[in-house]
Amino acid sequence: MFETVSGSPDPPPAAPSLATVSTAIDEVVELQRQVDALEARRLAAVARAGIAAERAESALLVHDDVELGRAGAGRRRDLARRAFTADLATALRLTEQAAAHLVDTAHTLAVRAGEAGHATLDGLRQGRLSLAHATAIADTLAELPTTEARALVEAGVLPRAAACTVPQLRRHLRRARDLAHPEPFVERHRRAVESRAVYVDPGADGMAWLTALLPAHAAHAAHDRLTVAGRRAQEAGDPRTLAQLRADAVADLLLTGTDDGTDGGVEGQGSVPDLAEIARRITPTVRVTVPMLSLLGASDAAGDLDGHGPVDAATASTLTAGAPSLRRLLVDPVNGSVLTIDPGTYTVPAALRDFLRARDGVCRFPGCTRAAARCDVDHVVAWSDGGRTVANNLAHLCRHHHVIKHQSTWHGVLGPDGTLTWTSPTGREHHDPPAELTGPDGSGPSTPKPSAPRPGAPVRPDADPPEAEAPEPWS
Repeated sequence: MFETVSGSPDPPPAAPSLATVSTAIDEVVELQRQVDALEARRLAAVARAGIAAERAESALLVHDDVELGRAGAGRRRDLARRAFTADLATALRLTEQAAAHLVDTAHTLAVRAGEAGHATLDGLRQGRLSLAHATAIADTLAELPTTEARALVEAGVLPRAAACTVPQLRRHLRRARDLAHPEPFVERHRRAVESRAVYVDPGADGMAWLTALLPAHAAHAAHDRLTVAGRRAQEAGDPRTLAQLRADAVADLLLTGTDDGTDGGVEGQGSVPDLAEIARRITPTVRVTVPMLSLLGASDAAGDLDGHGPVDAATASTLTAGAPSLRRLLVDPVNGSVLTIDPGTYTVPAALRDFLRARDGVCRFPGCTRAAARCDVDHVVAWSDGGRTVANNLAHLCRHHHVIKHQSTWHGVLGPDGTLTWTSPTGREHHDPPAELTGPDGSGPSTPKPSAPRPGAPVRPDADPPEAEAPEPWS
């Protein structure tokens, strides 16, 4: 509605014409073309950095580590790659898994895939492909064992890639890969089945993602059963949405037995009644930090679930009520950091371990989100070099980063406030502050450090990389 102060009303502004809309879209397309060209330059630069790091292997590793001195060439090459990947990840503010995927993509397109990779990189440089398209192609080419197979796949998909969405391109890639792969499908599937796994990743607002990597037929069969069960429940009057019913059915099936007391198995996978029975006898263990006022009912400040982050006060109180033991921690009322204690023996006492777990929350390497409960307690200054077993010389490191810290030229210094300052092999400095059990206003836990999802996995926050796995060798 238009208003006037005096005189005749002002005419409404003219509606933009379709030509104006088209011009704006053209601008977006041109900017995207420029972005794609820059992404091609970035991939080429990452490939050059990887080659340079490979040649600088000796400078990336320490020379006085006894274990490393006995290591073979492959082990040393792998460790140097880890150190380089961590340096790149922290410089770009990426998770190491995302950085490793970037390095692999660049190496595949610029070096390993030969002419096929160069053609894809040229398509990205010219703006005919996006980075997501190029990455999908690189992921597929990297899985193929021969140059001939890579060339066949690239030739089969590249002409249509520019007109495809990324999901459409991935379908074309799967078909082209199956046709070009020199190994029989049955053998590839048998090997792929060995990688099946289940992951749990933190979500927001007291939620978490439970993801299973399964053989396709098992995954679709499971989803179908959940869907049918949900629809039948809706037909019986259940008000929940189908998505909610699927999720609740998963929890019910995993946390309780079947109606007839037996364990079902997916056809072709066999059943595992013994494993299921063992799982039912296990009492899960979780650790939660709860503000005292919340336990007394005088506050609704959230608690902190170890390795996850905030949980609501009611859930935290319920978990505390069933806890077999309680341990008191004193925190700074201003910044929420845990106040230090100072025993001085080589073996870390249980009380000090609990304190460190509360202070650190996660692995203290920049960007890592692995829960402290699944990490090693590391002497920042080694015991053999005079370092003491005290809070201001101890920090949690996952096994992956523990090895990097001791056997590469990454270096850490722990400050009196619990901040761990890291210097990378190329001299870049990164600061990792301790966790906060409560926010500065006392209202609840601070936000956990985020990380990117695993490459190729469904998009979800805070995914941790596999604990014992390292990036692939250089080539």
